[in-house]
Amino acid sequence: MRLRNTIIVLVLFAIVGGYAFIVSHYSETEAQPKLIDVKPDDIAKIELKYADRDIVLERDKGKPWRLVKPIGADADQTQTNNLARAIADAVQVRTVDDQPADLAPFGLKPPAATVTVITFDKKTLPSIEVGKSTPIGFNAYVRLSNSPAVMLTEGAFSSGMNKTVNDLRVRDLMAFSLDDVQKLIIARDNGQTVEIDRDGDKWKIVKPTPSPADDTAVRMALSTLVNARASDFVSDAPGNVAQYGLEKPHLTATVVLKSGEQQSMLFGFKQGGEGKSGIFVRRGERAPVYAVAEYVMTSLDKSPLDFRDKTIVKVDPEAVDTVKIKNSDGEFTLKRAPAGKWDVIAGGKTSEADLLVVERVLNLLRDLKGESIVADPMPSAQPFGLDNPAVEITLIGKDGKELGEVKLAKISVKPTAPPIPGEPAQRTEYYATSSASKAVYSLSDFSFEQLNRPAPLYLAKAPAPAAAPSAK
Repeated sequence: MRLRNTIIVLVLFAIVGGYAFIVSHYSETEAQPKLIDVKPDDIAKIELKYADRDIVLERDKGKPWRLVKPIGADADQTQTNNLARAIADAVQVRTVDDQPADLAPFGLKPPAATVTVITFDKKTLPSIEVGKSTPIGFNAYVRLSNSPAVMLTEGAFSSGMNKTVNDLRVRDLMAFSLDDVQKLIIARDNGQTVEIDRDGDKWKIVKPTPSPADDTAVRMALSTLVNARASDFVSDAPGNVAQYGLEKPHLTATVVLKSGEQQSMLFGFKQGGEGKSGIFVRRGERAPVYAVAEYVMTSLDKSPLDFRDKTIVKVDPEAVDTVKIKNSDGEFTLKRAPAGKWDVIAGGKTSEADLLVVERVLNLLRDLKGESIVADPMPSAQPFGLDNPAVEITLIGKDGKELGEVKLAKISVKPTAPPIPGEPAQRTEYYATSSASKAVYSLSDFSFEQLNRPAPLYLAKAPAPAAAPSAK
């Protein structure tokens, strides 16, 4: 009996397995045929014809795409490669009508777009006429120029073939590597010019006043230029650039490369019209007028102080022997002690300091930077609260000579405009100055709080008492 049941089970498994194999084998999805037989890399020319425009793109073998109609211009390589790939990948979903009596119901009289490609071996493939999308499903009607049949293709193909010249033009305005830049010049219409030169791996301001530059600020300005993209193509052959504010531009940014090549961008008026918020620009070496996002100009429209190195004090922590601190909690001293330790001297008493806390403060002072240079020279200490600073720090070297002095202030400022509902009626501002220069800097609240520590916070923590042995 048991043997018979086992045989029955095995026979059933064989039947089910065989059925599954047959269903799987004969229900495999057949690959949908392509509209035209071409590979993306074999396409040398794309022609797009619409009711109101013709667009032609070409490329030589191994070279980038370029627009040749209706204008001659560099093409956006990503957009054009995606277009070629979409054409080569377009499939026939199914045939709707082999011999349609009327093409109008399919949006093919006339077609919305006609796409023609020519290969590198000079072969012109059948044109793809693109109609409207189907009322149900995600498909679109198409027809090939060498066949009367109306077919369906995937709906994305229809939208993907609807291109304008602006969609396919390259939007990059400047092309250079940051490492190849030797000089950055920013000239404003008020006559002020900032000239910044590379000095090894650093930058320095040479005009209007020689001074070290903030490397981060310079690289951000250069990055803004090289990453600027046209938001609008205004005119390829402007008759009069004065209408765009480009005859006497508000701002001109010039990059001089190590090779001697120069690239300039001129900034004019703000765009007018609904939905327009860009700034008119043109390359100094080229005629077309473009528009770019407003932030591009504001990121470059900087004063010499914006590009200045904002180091408030620069000191080597290893050279410091004594730190004298005066704040609202009183005066105390941090003194280097033998065996790599530090002491806190406060109220006539010497105590061991927390080494990590002292090192953290010295490291902060090592390259203390302001958020901005407010004025240089500082016209008066009183408006910034530096006539009566909240914190005074004096650094003394191992030879007993002063290495530098830093003063910090914290002030409350009433806004000149009525406060925004929910916002505080006053804001807190932090300022700093030092013996290294006559400038006044704005400071972050974090830096201020880290340097405004009372003496007890520098003390070494007492070791935790040993746990009492457990009773057995």
